[in-house]
Amino acid sequence: MSVIRWIGPDEPPDPTQLGGKGAGLARLAAAGLRAPPAFVITVDGYREAVGRRLAAELERAAATIPADAPSAELERAAATVRARVVEATAHHPLREDLADAYARLSERVGETAAPVAVRSSAVGEDAAGRSFAGEYDTQLWVRGADDVDACVRACWASLYTARAVAYRARGEPAGEVAMAVCVQQMVDARSAGVFMTLDPANGDRSTVVVESVWGLGGPLVGGEATPDRFVIDKVTGDIVRREVVSKPHELGRHSSGRGTERRPVPTPRCDDPSLSDAELGELARMAKRVEEHAGAPQDGEFAVAAGEPPDNVHILQCRPETAWSRRAQRPVAGRRSALESVVSTLTKESR
Repeated sequence: MSVIRWIGPDEPPDPTQLGGKGAGLARLAAAGLRAPPAFVITVDGYREAVGRRLAAELERAAATIPADAPSAELERAAATVRARVVEATAHHPLREDLADAYARLSERVGETAAPVAVRSSAVGEDAAGRSFAGEYDTQLWVRGADDVDACVRACWASLYTARAVAYRARGEPAGEVAMAVCVQQMVDARSAGVFMTLDPANGDRSTVVVESVWGLGGPLVGGEATPDRFVIDKVTGDIVRREVVSKPHELGRHSSGRGTERRPVPTPRCDDPSLSDAELGELARMAKRVEEHAGAPQDGEFAVAAGEPPDNVHILQCRPETAWSRRAQRPVAGRRSALESVVSTLTKESR
């Protein structure tokens, strides 16, 4: 079977080959939802590129790093292991297949060298009880086959971030140390954010909660920006609560067309809602479809391009919500943001 899998409605959402993010993309495609075109370098592709000898060498090197080492020492040791991955895979056997897949994706979207996001998709990532999830590499606005290849190798290397190494050193059940990588067309995001198909304040499954910022969603997910927040009734579609804040900066495409840059948001747009009511309606519809198809509460990430809804609204990722779904106790009162719950889903350890 090919080590390159194209995401489409017929691709099984197999996390053992596609990793967590890749399997989520396959579920989006199976649900018929609008997601940017993507392919995945599978876990078997990682195994072929790295090889058994190097994989064993990396694990031996990682095993020598004590989990309780001072943070600076841990970071240095993990960085040494990552550098070894990048160096050793410089001439990996998937280069031609990867370049061909990138050329096909570029042709499909009408570009000579399409801008893409290159995202790590580790085995076990986005699953409950994996506290190292969300710690792997993602590169945005990547152009050109050589740069895509370099970013894929960086994703493979990010299996050995300091946090992931420490997690495994503590004897936590991390599963197989293996990495798939998603290559997905970039959305030139005017706005972006996260959604949840329940209210993280109280676990109420009758609502969809959306948080958004201008530009790319990285500052929101990284906790560097305060988002607008909208609560939408699943049944009526009414926006039952809206909190619009000033958003003085945004992360967007770099002026060179490669990478990203932080820039000021001019007045009065910085104080305007980052999503229109029509865009919120389309997001709620898509979020409900994700939940219906999965059969359980979901959270995820989205991007909204210039233009008019519904065609400008894209779902980038989805995953099972676990912060509330796994709770046995009653909900407690109090405001909790959708972002906090997404992070909790990513970082919650097994109970």
